Amino acid sequence: MNSLIKISTILFIILPFFAYGKDVLKAKEGITWDSENQEYLATGSVIYESKEIKILSDYLRAEYQIENEKEIFNEIEIKGSIEIFYNEEIYYSDYGLYFKQKDLIELYDNVKIVSEDRILKGDKLIIDLKNNTRTMSASKKESVVEVFINE
Repeated sequence: MNSLIKISTILFIILPFFAYGKDVLKAKEGITWDSENQEYLATGSVIYESKEIKILSDYLRAEYQIENEKEIFNEIEIKGSIEIFYNEEIYYSDYGLYFKQKDLIELYDNVKIVSEDRILKGDKLIIDLKNNTRTMSASKKESVVEVFINE
């Protein structure tokens, strides 16, 4: 019971910072805030949302910096059962990095893009949010990039 009170208190203190910065981080198992290393670790049915993007995963590590007395995420590492919702597309993967300041997402392993008219599959995907480009590639010799187009 005592640990439940501690976790509730920490979440009560931390979550308003996320809401203030217009980013929200939720996790079923818990969130650890490491102020010394300026990072958050979240595990278990993790949800990260900002104005532009929604990320679901099993694990998330977010590095931040302090600007104008606010925590600003720079790099977000995600692992396990990843789903990313952006515009009209959904991205799936097992591992990824979101470089928020650069508007760049890199996804690896079992990568898939699902949109209304097509499905793309490959081993590696680079999503350039600023320039609105997607680059899918096969990272292994025996791999191939597949495109399924609905007609």
